[in-house]
Amino acid sequence: MKTLLCLLIAIGVGTALQHAGVPHGLLLGSILATALIASNLRFSPALPFSLGYVQIVLGIATGLMFKSWDSHTAAAMLPSLGFMLLCLMVQSSLAGFWLFRVSGWNLKDSLLAVYPGALAAVFDLLESERASGKVIVVHLIRLLSITVLVSVCIPGHTDTVLAQSSPLVMSTVLTLLSLIALCLLLGRLLLKAGVPAPFMLTAIVLTGISLKVGYLQDFHLPQWSVDSATVLLGMLIGSKFKDITLGELVRHGRAGLMSIALMLLIATAFAGVAARVLGSDPLSLWLAYMPGAIETIAIVAFSGGLNVVFILTHHLMRMVVLHFAPALVVQARRWRADA
Repeated sequence: MKTLLCLLIAIGVGTALQHAGVPHGLLLGSILATALIASNLRFSPALPFSLGYVQIVLGIATGLMFKSWDSHTAAAMLPSLGFMLLCLMVQSSLAGFWLFRVSGWNLKDSLLAVYPGALAAVFDLLESERASGKVIVVHLIRLLSITVLVSVCIPGHTDTVLAQSSPLVMSTVLTLLSLIALCLLLGRLLLKAGVPAPFMLTAIVLTGISLKVGYLQDFHLPQWSVDSATVLLGMLIGSKFKDITLGELVRHGRAGLMSIALMLLIATAFAGVAARVLGSDPLSLWLAYMPGAIETIAIVAFSGGLNVVFILTHHLMRMVVLHFAPALVVQARRWRADA
């Protein structure tokens, strides 16, 4: 009952901000409402399947954007992907160095705090590594900072392609259900292998394969599905404030803000250089080089009318690199334990 009430409040606040003209108000409003409820009432809404739903919806929506994606498009992106990987290394190194040397954190917390994975990957990693409260504070600040920054800088549009959904026919429904079932099955297998947040990866790849073999060509996700994923994502972010006290936010917030500011400034610098060298749109490059928060970036890119394929291809590459790295660590631990 409390979870339902929290959901209704989040929808209400988000819808009000959306109608008031606040950029991406649905997402920001649901974060704000849930954070206030969670921090004041020490209550966290029970959302056991929400993160999987968010990943699959955004994964399918992303995969559908790859209709025109081909080998030529991929080859054209290679230089920018190289810039992105270099940017990722510089971001993590300098931000981690700041926390380790300047703020006096230990090496483990410094590395965990600057891990730029997707929302689910971060939460999974923090739980498995039993991260301290200050690490969680940094990631919450990072998620909120990126969400607010890109939401304010990029205006939203309500007349996006996602709203232009044609009537479903039985063959499309069966294909979609089969796709979702396969995403869940393969995602569970990847999850057992130690890959955090695997459902978005499987949804993107399988949707792209379906398009290439001739399925789902005329299908568009209905707007309500993306809106519901937006609200649930906001609630998931806001609910993490349940275990964070005001004292912890103040105590660790300054170090976290500085490390995140470094990562964002580095992303801006790399985007500027790449725009000059490659002749690409600097705004799309900036979003492509963001340190994490692919769920937020996906929602903003969809509603902002940007080059979604270009932006999310970069984030997909980042996800593959970062999500499989923890899997290798987990497998190494298992082999060492069995030896």
